[in-house]
Amino acid sequence: MSAPNPSIFHDESWSTPWQSSEFDSEFPPNETIGQRILRQRARPDWASVPPFLSFQSGKPGGWPWGWAIFRTSYTHTSDKDWAKAIEKLDQSCLNGLTTFELSWARSGYNTIGMIRDGYRNVIFEDPALEGASVATIRTKHLEWVKGHGLSFCGGTPRLDYCILLDDRCVRSILASAEPVQPVLVQPGSLSIPYAPGAMVGYVNAVDSCFDPEDLDDDTGEFYQGMVRVHLDCLFKFALHCEDLMTGEHEWGDWGMDFPHTQEVYTDGYSTTTEIKEMFLSSPDGQVKRTASVTEAEYVKL
Repeated sequence: MSAPNPSIFHDESWSTPWQSSEFDSEFPPNETIGQRILRQRARPDWASVPPFLSFQSGKPGGWPWGWAIFRTSYTHTSDKDWAKAIEKLDQSCLNGLTTFELSWARSGYNTIGMIRDGYRNVIFEDPALEGASVATIRTKHLEWVKGHGLSFCGGTPRLDYCILLDDRCVRSILASAEPVQPVLVQPGSLSIPYAPGAMVGYVNAVDSCFDPEDLDDDTGEFYQGMVRVHLDCLFKFALHCEDLMTGEHEWGDWGMDFPHTQEVYTDGYSTTTEIKEMFLSSPDGQVKRTASVTEAEYVKL
């Protein structure tokens, strides 16, 4: 689909225009970015909305927010398991949002529920992509972005980072613990949205801005344009896409100047490296991410 007005994103797989429970009317796909901004600013409460909502809703293609997800696992992943993996991915992402909703409410922000209402993914399924490489998926993604008249490297999660779910990634998600409802334990302190000792998987986030031909790239000799994001960090990663693109946070060169015996994990705010065979790990903030289960160990279990 080539959108006549790329300012507002509406994928053809979405049968109805996006709408919010906090707004009286739908958000039509033919509304211009200028019309949207004027309508939002006319609301008395718009001066105090979460920064994520303010930034993304004013970006071309930034709202509704979410991910572009590419399936590259077919032979070893049934449609039933694929649906379950997407369900757990969504659950984890929105559960991570809950921690920020609690904090935003405590800080007096308005229209918080609109962010939850605005979560929609675009999912690409094509058996021809079985086992597709990172480079292939990046090319497919960029063609899709440009085909809508949109651009990347602007701080928009769906456009700047697509999600690649391969065989191992899907198994990791399916093996993940179910998140628990987080609570605000005290001002500025949120509970970990998993039970103590719980193990979670990851997704592959492909960097749209990475250019393998760019000799001046400063993200490290061994950076190949993909990082991993733990399920418990999915919304946090989306939240910090703006900061990554504007230079408020820089994580690209940490751990990427060494051969790939380890993988780089990020939440968009900070990074760490873990051994390449890492399959599940513990998000418990009270201990270092040393509690782990490798894929081989998981298969034996």
